[in-house]
Amino acid sequence: MLKMDKKMKKLLFSIKIVMVAVLIVVSQQSCTKLDERVYSDLNGDKLFDDPDNLISGFGVAYTNLYALIGHKNGVVGSDAGTDLLVVPQRGGDWYDGGEWHRYHRHTWTPTDGYVARWWNILYYGINTCNRLIFTFEGLEDVDTKPAIAELRGLRALYYWWLVDIYGNVPIQDSFDVPADYKPATNSRQEVYDFVESELLTVMPDLSKSTGLEYFGRINYYVAQTILAKLYINAEVYTGTAQWDKAMAAVDTVMSGGYSLAPDFFSNFREDATASPEYILGLHFDRLEAPQFEVHLFTLHYNLAEKYEFEDNTWNGIAAQESFFHLFDADTNDARRNSILFGFQYDFDGNVIEDPSYEKFDPSDPTYRDPDGAPLNLTPEINMLEPKCLRQAGARVAKYPFIIGSDRYTSNDVPIFRYADILLMKAELLLRSGDAGGALEYVNMVRARSNAEPVVEVTYESLMDERARELFAEGHRRTDMIRFGTYGNPRWEKPEQSASHTTIWPIPQAQIDVNPNLVQNPNY
Repeated sequence: MLKMDKKMKKLLFSIKIVMVAVLIVVSQQSCTKLDERVYSDLNGDKLFDDPDNLISGFGVAYTNLYALIGHKNGVVGSDAGTDLLVVPQRGGDWYDGGEWHRYHRHTWTPTDGYVARWWNILYYGINTCNRLIFTFEGLEDVDTKPAIAELRGLRALYYWWLVDIYGNVPIQDSFDVPADYKPATNSRQEVYDFVESELLTVMPDLSKSTGLEYFGRINYYVAQTILAKLYINAEVYTGTAQWDKAMAAVDTVMSGGYSLAPDFFSNFREDATASPEYILGLHFDRLEAPQFEVHLFTLHYNLAEKYEFEDNTWNGIAAQESFFHLFDADTNDARRNSILFGFQYDFDGNVIEDPSYEKFDPSDPTYRDPDGAPLNLTPEINMLEPKCLRQAGARVAKYPFIIGSDRYTSNDVPIFRYADILLMKAELLLRSGDAGGALEYVNMVRARSNAEPVVEVTYESLMDERARELFAEGHRRTDMIRFGTYGNPRWEKPEQSASHTTIWPIPQAQIDVNPNLVQNPNY
């Protein structure tokens, strides 16, 4: 494990950031134990006499990402609205007011919890960035330009998610507004233009340093990655394709010294900070940076004891059968091990049993797992609701299970990594008519996982490759919309989705308190 220096620890794990109440009203439980420095008795100018303290100052803008990425509705759960993962109702478990059914079938409403959650966390991050930028702009005799550039880049990331998910949202780039200020909705085109402009403006002031010091921070190449994501989806966002701009941004990232990690799973383990593949990611820790809970979210109840978890597992999210079978043609593909399936054994080789297999509904003797008590995670899922079998569905094992975890686990989670960039390069080459060039990059990604090389790349096969490589990382919804497959009928979703569901509604609670917001069409 690499040893973090003091500056890096301040950012990744700031234990307590106590700023002057007037200038920065932040007091947020943060991430990890350090030698604590208490700033409550200092004024803002004194605090930032030392430029190194700027890192402590804007750490809170980053810690907001933990709540967004780590929760079950974060990057893993977001794949449940696609063709990859699903949260079926297992009798009395996972009904949750029907919101997971609506998520799967694209029939969500403005009052669904996940619709509000993403909005609230994204705007909390934006407001925090605005507050810190406002503070730094008022400082004298301190070079705050790089810190402000980094904060504007982070704010642009939050806004990229907003333009991708909600489309038409308010642009709020100032902290110094009246107390009763209620921003109006901006169009998707305006939000797109804002993100592009912000990134291009701050790019010259962003660091080109990579590695541990910038693990989890916005640098020049992260900003270029956000631009690449913005441009490759530009036709969806604005109606005008920007493939050439996307290619330029991708090529810039590829010049940044990143590479594929030799071991696929090293990107998702307890400490991935040494991975050469991370462009941007989060360093979770079950005690000091707790939010990530995929192990409980996915594993069957009777697997908690095997891994000595301190909390019960929830038996929730699972792989859809069609996704599971994407690995059928090549069982040597190491990524197949990112899905847990079949009979389950303890570490001594004994079969784990599920004594509750026949107790779902005593009034219905046919409603029981056909395999009996031995715990067998079957790729087949008998139904979405209401009586999905408790052993049905392969489970998410991409983030290796850590013995002794409690509710939260310490796996690191990528937001952007180099494999995605290589597959974006392949896509852009394919769209330009260079299928042979696309093939080179697809096979580069496949070779890392010992997958057999393919001889041809099509749009369909490229989507399959992105599924195998990037599932449970939060990219699938955006990919499917860009490739035009998001609303297609599929398992337990028999009808084509309405076209307006490619963006979510504005949360009803936000409209209730701000009459200047305009609800998205057909919601």
